[in-house]
Amino acid sequence: MRVRSVVFGLVAVAAAGCASQPPRQPANVTVGAADPSATPAVRAGDAPPELLAANFSSLSVRRGQTWSGRFVTGTNVASVEVRTNLFSIDVPRTQFGRFAFSVDLLDVPSVFVRKYALRVIARNSAGAETEEDVPFEIR
Repeated sequence: MRVRSVVFGLVAVAAAGCASQPPRQPANVTVGAADPSATPAVRAGDAPPELLAANFSSLSVRRGQTWSGRFVTGTNVASVEVRTNLFSIDVPRTQFGRFAFSVDLLDVPSVFVRKYALRVIARNSAGAETEEDVPFEIR
C-alpha cells in the first residue's frame, strides 16, 4: 500500500512539472478593436515572411462569442494560419500584406475550456514560415 502511495505521489509531481506554461504576449500583438497601425512592408517573393503586427478582439473568449483578428505582414506573405491543438483557421487575405478573420466560437465541450498556446504562422509562397506564439484562453 505504501509503495502505491509513493508511486502515485511521483506521478503527480511529474505531471505537474510537465504542465505547459502559456507563452508571453509578443510585442507585435495587440488586443482590442483597433486595426494594427503597421504598414505592410514591400518584400521580394523569396524573402523570409514577416508578421509585423497582429490584433485580436480578445485573447480570452467565451463560448458563443464572436472572435476576430487582423494581421499586417510583408507583401510576400501568401498565407496566415491561426491554430491551436483544438482548431486551425486559414486567415483570408484582404489585400497584399493584410489578413483578417472573424468567427463565432460555438459551444465546445467543457474539456476544451482552458488556456492554449495560439500559434500564428505566416508563410511565403516558397513555404518558408515564421511563427508567433500568443497566450489564448477559452472560458
